[in-house]
Amino acid sequence: MSSSPSSPTASPPPSSSRKPAAVRLVELDGLRGLAAAVVLIYHSLETVPALAEVGARPGVVPTGAFHRLLTQSPLHLLWAGHEAVLIFFILSGVALTYPVARRHAQGRRFDWVDYAPRRFVRLWLPAAASTTFAVIAMLLVPRSENPALGHWMTAIHPTGLDARQMLMEYLLIPKHAYRNTVLWSLHAEAIFSFMLPLMILGVALCARWRLSWLPVAAALAVPVITASPGSGSYLPVFTVGAVMGWAWGHDPVVVPERPRPWATAQALICLLLITLAWWPGMESHAAQRITNAVTLAAAAYLVHLVVRAGALRGLLRSRTVQYLGLMSFSLYLVHEPVVVSLRLLTQSTSPWWLLILAPAASAPLTWMFQRYIEAPSHRLARRTGALASARFAQWSERRRAVHQASRVGGV
Repeated sequence: MSSSPSSPTASPPPSSSRKPAAVRLVELDGLRGLAAAVVLIYHSLETVPALAEVGARPGVVPTGAFHRLLTQSPLHLLWAGHEAVLIFFILSGVALTYPVARRHAQGRRFDWVDYAPRRFVRLWLPAAASTTFAVIAMLLVPRSENPALGHWMTAIHPTGLDARQMLMEYLLIPKHAYRNTVLWSLHAEAIFSFMLPLMILGVALCARWRLSWLPVAAALAVPVITASPGSGSYLPVFTVGAVMGWAWGHDPVVVPERPRPWATAQALICLLLITLAWWPGMESHAAQRITNAVTLAAAAYLVHLVVRAGALRGLLRSRTVQYLGLMSFSLYLVHEPVVVSLRLLTQSTSPWWLLILAPAASAPLTWMFQRYIEAPSHRLARRTGALASARFAQWSERRRAVHQASRVGGV
């Protein structure tokens, strides 16, 4: 997950030019904030050994009636961590594609020279700071191999620090096995970020030929064929967001003035369907293929309803949820070392206490990370992109002048 380099925007009522104008799309900020909170709850509950056996993917039925109720019912939505990350990826697809589409609709060129270094700094600096924070947490509160802590605490968070592994983590090279395991998603974000020009080319061509449904259908077919929405470093999931972002960028009126009366009801159905893969009777391999596709479709349609139909607008525009949206990237990068350290420090108590302790401890650290790491890195990213663009423009101008001088001299 990454907050957008410049948050996706929507358009006010059309002007005479009928060209999209930039207005911040706050609903997606709110949705991102709620998804980050769900990931925090998910990791807090993963410290419960019975729930840790369930993991991020369906297929394992926990023991105990209460654990089964949390896992195999719509209540799973409260801690649907993997599904929340799918929403993050869809939002990233929208956020990175929308500015390109908006400039295309306005007849302006998108500055890719500015984009590349800006995106690199925007992703890498917070990720590196997050890795450093995880290492400090490990040194202050050494990790344990006590099997009583459960699978997630021991197998997913091994002891020891290996220099080569740490270097790979700082470079966002591994797909998994991070000291702060949420960074696997930034590995996927980085791949999509640098594949963006090719992705947009494909999406734009499909839109020109009125085949925008094709990449969406292909993305939904991936979990049916491979049994995993994560195939191809989650590029199919990003693609769904990219298709929406490209279409919205060319629409002069993206957000309706008033929510549609049916929008929130449909959004609630989407939220229900997001948990379908966890329901009783869905454990078979064939069922998982279908339900994974349904989960992705429901997550994508939820994002569509939030923007195009005004679903859940009151909730998503509320101050609390907007604050969560502002802090979402920092919360995502900070919370897991906090959860792990707290569980190690409170081994004699019930892990359920982390549902209170983890948010309480994460809140001030998230604020500090956002204030002193994320926000400055965002400003540095903008300056880096602008500098690279200016230097490239100067180089291009000098090259053009030399070329013209050589032509004159030749004459």
